[in-house]
Amino acid sequence: MITGSCLCGTIKFEITGEPSSLSYCHCSRCRKAAGVFSAVLIGKADDLHISQGAEQIAKINPGPDWKHERCFCPHCGTSLGDLTIGDIYVVAASALDDDPKIRPMAHIHTASKPDWYEINDGLPQFEGDYIPEK
Repeated sequence: MITGSCLCGTIKFEITGEPSSLSYCHCSRCRKAAGVFSAVLIGKADDLHISQGAEQIAKINPGPDWKHERCFCPHCGTSLGDLTIGDIYVVAASALDDDPKIRPMAHIHTASKPDWYEINDGLPQFEGDYIPEK
């Protein structure tokens, strides 16, 4: 099991099962929420369980072009990711309390990365989504 929480401890979650990927996301939302990019853990939605503070989770949908909401703690501002999108979860790896036992495998949404940032780590790069099959 992998646990996670916000900075103030209001929201806690658990992930059972094995994540399918840990990726660096360069979409415009992750850039604005986290800086240049955000590390995101992705897996089956049924494996994510909010163990505390589910009713406290704040959500924002920046506009009609976005297909999912960004979730965060309204008290401390910790980004939680998008939590569930259909049958997958997308959790901000920065909110993890445990080692997910998986390492970054790709850069996603590189079409949105800033021109001044160079990716030099040799990981595969995808202009849009990449979710490996498990």
